[in-house]
Amino acid sequence: MQALEALAATAEGLSLARLAARLQTPKTSLLNLLRSLEAGSYVTQVGGQYQLGAKALWLGALISARTPPDSSISAKLHPLLREMMEQCGETTLLGVMGDDRRHGVYVDIVEGSSPIRFSSLVGTRRPLFCSAFGKALLAFQPPDAIKAYLRETDLVLPNGGRRLHPEELVGVLAAIRATGMSTSHEEIVEGAGGVASPVFDRDNRVIAVFSIAAPIGRLKSRHDRLAELAHVFGLRASRMLGYTGQYPGSK
Repeated sequence: MQALEALAATAEGLSLARLAARLQTPKTSLLNLLRSLEAGSYVTQVGGQYQLGAKALWLGALISARTPPDSSISAKLHPLLREMMEQCGETTLLGVMGDDRRHGVYVDIVEGSSPIRFSSLVGTRRPLFCSAFGKALLAFQPPDAIKAYLRETDLVLPNGGRRLHPEELVGVLAAIRATGMSTSHEEIVEGAGGVASPVFDRDNRVIAVFSIAAPIGRLKSRHDRLAELAHVFGLRASRMLGYTGQYPGSK
């Protein structure tokens, strides 16, 4: 379980040597363990890096689905997430800040109605700096936390390998705070992108993000409509949770 927890904390995966060092376990013993996990699809290897496998992600989704409704934000907001999907036909997602404060995590997903659609799994993690819902989470963190994140993070886009300049991202985050709208075009997954808006609670904290993800062609052609929907539902979710302040981008 410690091995799975360590792999869940990184989107890029870990080599055998790094994982052994992190767990303070001999590489030979760890290798035997990883081979068993890999055989069960709980772990997979990609370019020499160990990552969570499909079975581990399925297990996370199963645990999430069994969370008592009264303690789960996803249960409270799921009806709005489904309504948003029904209005746009695209996959809708609810994301929250990960425990490491460096990634966002999908906690609820309603897949779109189109035969060709964006698909993901509950429990999937995305870097804060290069996903629509991750940037929406990052934008509303305290200034010192944002500065520390930019200082400690290698801002290389997973798709294409372009390195963002910190000042470029600072400008993007400022625009998100002003408009309540975040966009990502093929920054992580080739051929897909998304739009997202924050969800505030009664204490004026961003605790979640509503996102719409779609194939890039449909996202670009319908961007204004999808962005408007994400913004409207982000506001509605915030009001449902007791937020009474001025929602970013609202008139």
